[in-house]
Amino acid sequence: MSLTTSIVRPLESGFVQVNASEKNGYTQYYKVPQKNAKRFASEWQQKDKNLSLYSNIVFFSSIFAGVLGATYFTKNMDSRFKQFLVQTASAITLAALSSIGMSKYAESEQQKLLNKYKAKEIFYRA
Repeated sequence: MSLTTSIVRPLESGFVQVNASEKNGYTQYYKVPQKNAKRFASEWQQKDKNLSLYSNIVFFSSIFAGVLGATYFTKNMDSRFKQFLVQTASAITLAALSSIGMSKYAESEQQKLLNKYKAKEIFYRA
């Protein structure tokens, strides 16, 4: 998903609102000191792009690693169907674990960026 960031409006003294919008319409709002707003917006957009790329690489690599690893252990099985089931289960399991791990990594990287620029997420009520 591509993320679009924009500096929208000034808030209380010395702060501005930065919106981070995704293609599907989901928008996050951040309160950022005015002096850091442009750098925060551009770095947030770049970080999201990089994390998305890393996530895709890790996900597909884990699928291949799961299948290849299971192939090594199932090469002496009689039934090709059992081999297929074991390989599929290992690929799905490894992909799920890597997705969870990558999600936690992405969350921590975004939190570091928020702390670096002293930004806080704003939650508006509908």
